Amino acid sequence: MSPQLKDDPSPDLRRIRRRLNRRGSVAIEFAIVALPFFALLLFVLEIGFDMFQQEALDSALHLAAREIQTGNAQNVQSGSQFAANYLCPKLGGLLPCSGLYVSITTFVPTSSQDFYNFTTGVPPVTNGTLNLSGYASGNFCNAGPAQYVVISAILVGPSIIGGLVQNGLAVTYNGQWVHPTLSTTGMVTENFLTATPAAGAAASC
Repeated sequence: MSPQLKDDPSPDLRRIRRRLNRRGSVAIEFAIVALPFFALLLFVLEIGFDMFQQEALDSALHLAAREIQTGNAQNVQSGSQFAANYLCPKLGGLLPCSGLYVSITTFVPTSSQDFYNFTTGVPPVTNGTLNLSGYASGNFCNAGPAQYVVISAILVGPSIIGGLVQNGLAVTYNGQWVHPTLSTTGMVTENFLTATPAAGAAASC
């Protein structure tokens, strides 16, 4: 019986090598699959959170808008005050109120102008950057009796996936990646009695 060559591995050593090769292959396969898997997981989480945020904001704005429609918010002086006093409490603490921005506009309908002329359906984004100049307190216009009014609210929240889906799920605002959620409602206010405005209160227009 001829002696076994030194470079000829024993059966046990060959089995060990095969196991190590399989482990190495599994590690490589996991590394290849892990990145797209976790990216997909974050994308699903982002979509789910955005849907929840949209539903919560729509419901809260619908309830808060009734305060203007019925004349209970006549002495509101700014969009930020309306958000703090009426809109934020309707969110029930589920979402941060620090990122709420409100625009309230009244108008006189004509044959060529109605609610749709004051709604865009998308947040105001310019070159990938959120532009909230139209939601500044100075642009606030409270509504009087029997007026057509459009109320828009934007909730600026964090983006889970950051800039991976730019201008789709995330835009920049103050140097950070955020996801803006827009909700808009239109109505005709009731013929409520006009209260005496508090000192410094915004006049109806």
